[in-house]
Amino acid sequence: MELFLHNRCFKNKSFVAMLMSCVLVFGLLSSALAGTAEAKTVRVAIVSSLSGDVTVKKGGGSQKYDAYEGMSLNQGDTLYTGSNGSVKLNVSSNDAEVTLSSNAELNVSDLSTSNGSKKSKFKVWAGSIWVKVKSLAGTSDKFEMETPTAVMAVRGTKVLTSVDPVTGQTYVSVAAGKVETTVQNDNQDDEQQSDSVTILNPSQQISLDSRDEVNDLELKVSIVDVNDLISQVSSSIIEAIIRDKASIDLENEEFIALMKKKIAEGAIGELGDSTLVIKDQAELDRVKANLDNLIGNIVKAAIADKKVDKQAIDKIIEDINKLITDPAKKLDLDKVKPIDKTAGVDAELEKKKQEQLKLLEAQKKLKKEEELKKLQEQKNKLKDALEKLELEKKRIEEANKKAEAEAKAKAEAELLKKLDNEAKKKFLEEKAKLDKKDQSTTTPSTPSTSNPNPDPGTNPPVLTPTVSFKSTEPDSLGKFKLTLELKDFAGANAIFGAEVHLLYDGNITADKINASYIATNANPVFGPQNSVEHIAVYPQNQEAQLRELVYAITNYNNSDPAITVSGTKTLVTFNFQISPDSRPGVSSESKITIPANGIILVTKNGTRIPVTLPSPTQTIIPFSSFILEP
Repeated sequence: MELFLHNRCFKNKSFVAMLMSCVLVFGLLSSALAGTAEAKTVRVAIVSSLSGDVTVKKGGGSQKYDAYEGMSLNQGDTLYTGSNGSVKLNVSSNDAEVTLSSNAELNVSDLSTSNGSKKSKFKVWAGSIWVKVKSLAGTSDKFEMETPTAVMAVRGTKVLTSVDPVTGQTYVSVAAGKVETTVQNDNQDDEQQSDSVTILNPSQQISLDSRDEVNDLELKVSIVDVNDLISQVSSSIIEAIIRDKASIDLENEEFIALMKKKIAEGAIGELGDSTLVIKDQAELDRVKANLDNLIGNIVKAAIADKKVDKQAIDKIIEDINKLITDPAKKLDLDKVKPIDKTAGVDAELEKKKQEQLKLLEAQKKLKKEEELKKLQEQKNKLKDALEKLELEKKRIEEANKKAEAEAKAKAEAELLKKLDNEAKKKFLEEKAKLDKKDQSTTTPSTPSTSNPNPDPGTNPPVLTPTVSFKSTEPDSLGKFKLTLELKDFAGANAIFGAEVHLLYDGNITADKINASYIATNANPVFGPQNSVEHIAVYPQNQEAQLRELVYAITNYNNSDPAITVSGTKTLVTFNFQISPDSRPGVSSESKITIPANGIILVTKNGTRIPVTLPSPTQTIIPFSSFILEP
């Protein structure tokens, strides 16, 4: 509008007239708009309680500061929780309450009011968040949560959102209310991008690996699996869910009453949107039973999984039951019924959905195999390029040596022509002595595999090259190091490259994936200046949250690329961390596993060296065993 007025004012009038006209027009517009437009105002979120390690980075800043109760968070601020941390936020005078788990990262993207409408938006980059939002029905207010995978628009609800910091996988489950989940496909041109949208109803969940995982989000919607939910959260989130039982029950009663009214009016096609199918009263009763038993099932699963202390949870249940007046709504773990996975689900549609999901899973597996194939091709190309580089380097070195020898011989011949017989004889004798000395000092020595002080008359022992693992004790944050060592790879067993595969489950994470590993080792097999390394993590099994760490390294830039290992040296040290919620009482559920052919060592000519692997029962960390798969 400003540019339009500027052009109109200055087109056909004198400077003074135009200036006065523009001032007059802007004055009139300002007066007219002042009564109708409201300036945009900024709201805040207050830290109402916290425990453990909780820090804040202010918007536009680079330093982190310790958070404290009563601290105000503004638009642009980012909140971090450590392995033992949790925090609860009160958003703008009780508009919403947000509970953040340990190992989480939350950005306050938008907290504003414009024309009487409030907008709250949070970006969740890691960890779990439990949100309790006041009903937004009949208002223009908005409450949104964004993850690397999707955007959730909350409509007065109790919702859990969790983000895996490594893969970006997003998990959302709804205890009450509704959530509109939106994903923008990344595999289309900008002009043709389209949003995929679905509605999550009470007792439903969705799990998304990526933005372009499916075109129809409803394929990923299902009835809440309490084991899936429990695997995503820490004890602080579980406690927050339990304490909100009364408000969850109240909101779900309103939902059931609305559905009952629609059944009575014959508005079957409008029930529960398209993801929750309620055709009659009998189906509504089954859905209601799920809602009534949802919190109880979450608590029982958390106790069974040792995510919470039973005595502490019993005390919380006792406290909340005092606030619930309806005896039928009080939480009694002895009377909890299992979740019915078929309630509100159309059997025929579910069958078709499962078939489509199997097809998508097969396509995903094929895509992964193709990616691994391309990766292997790239590794082979790199190996070939390095070998060609070494051959060219040797060719140049040999050519230089030949040229040097020819020049030396020519110089000697020219010198001999100028010497008399006596001087010639003396020169040749001295040259023979020097050649003999050079030959004795340049003859390569074979690494000794015998005892340095053998007994007379005994044969030296033959040493077998082996690999072994050792681990540090986990520290207070659950961090530990796993080191792979090589011993006595000499002679024909001198190595040119190595590749290591490790499998680990969701209770363990790999740290510093992008950092150089060999540069941090005190006594490495490969030197940082003479080798190239590659490391990556790939998902193996989504249900078991199994991941595969692949590490590869190749020698280069050396006159002889084959590396001799005398004694014991470090090949690589991996940094791992145990999930804080898995540390108490961790047993065989947390494992680091090496698959068959998981360690590959090769010589300069590409021959694989036989590897003696650790015993399948060798303990490498206090809470687990290193397992060799058949």
